[in-house]
Amino acid sequence: MTIDPFDETIHDEVTAPLGSEAQKAEDAIMLIIIAGNEVDFGKHFTLEKERILLGRDSGNDIAIHDGKISKAHCVLSVIKGGRGVEQIGIRDLGTTNGTFVNGEPVVQATLKAGDKIQIGDTVLQVSYNDEIEQEYHAKLFHFAARDALTGLYNKRYVLNELENHGRIARRYGRVFSIILIDLDDFKQINDRFGHLSGDEYLKGFAGLFFRSLREQDIAGRIGGEEFLAILPETAVDGAFQLAERIRKHVEEFALEHQGGGIRTTISAGVCQFGDNIASIQELLEGADQALYEAKKSGKNKVMQAPRPAATSHE
Repeated sequence: MTIDPFDETIHDEVTAPLGSEAQKAEDAIMLIIIAGNEVDFGKHFTLEKERILLGRDSGNDIAIHDGKISKAHCVLSVIKGGRGVEQIGIRDLGTTNGTFVNGEPVVQATLKAGDKIQIGDTVLQVSYNDEIEQEYHAKLFHFAARDALTGLYNKRYVLNELENHGRIARRYGRVFSIILIDLDDFKQINDRFGHLSGDEYLKGFAGLFFRSLREQDIAGRIGGEEFLAILPETAVDGAFQLAERIRKHVEEFALEHQGGGIRTTISAGVCQFGDNIASIQELLEGADQALYEAKKSGKNKVMQAPRPAATSHE
């Protein structure tokens, strides 16, 4: 039986399996990134909906930061029956760079386990996985993208996300800000209480830091005691208020240690992309300069990067 996965008259009662390609109902259909941007390796997406849009825009079901991918690039259609998945189809949405399956350009095609989809420079592989395999892929990505001590994103991942947000902001005129945080006098904690206690404090701070953010915000550790937050759709005033809340939480936080408490404070610099800050390097330098001023003026402070004067075109 041939099934058109894009035929909207197909319903869930379709049960005829496609030979050996029919999968157990409990298996999950996944797309796993196996080539492209290095920080995306191992990223996986479970196909739970009947229709899944892929593209560069954040409004897609699967959004991939790849400059060669169209805003809405292709669509997947999944038909399920009583025995599990009956068919997966893919259709290109009239893109400039095209959609490829196993190296061949396609307008519309049927997919099976093991097939490789290339859009832009990104290659995704179709896979059917049970819960154990899903957990395995999740752990692989976790190890690649997360800081081993704090569980926050690592420097490589968070700086790549910063570049991605810069590209989106430039293309669509969107606003975002960053907070650069440094723990004050952290060396004294290590010297007085030992490095193991210092590590425990970093973990405690990281949890506090993460809980202060929204779901869409990105938190990373970019140095020994230096941290970065990316705040999408947030102007500098909102970033400053959030940084102040974090500063107060840290000021009140104490890690229990031998009947006492380990305490410190933070200094932070905030900066907004835009306002004549046109590159990620300038954004980081602005936040770093504000952080330096916070340290210089007595620590335990949040400072906002000065807004550069507009360039005259007269």
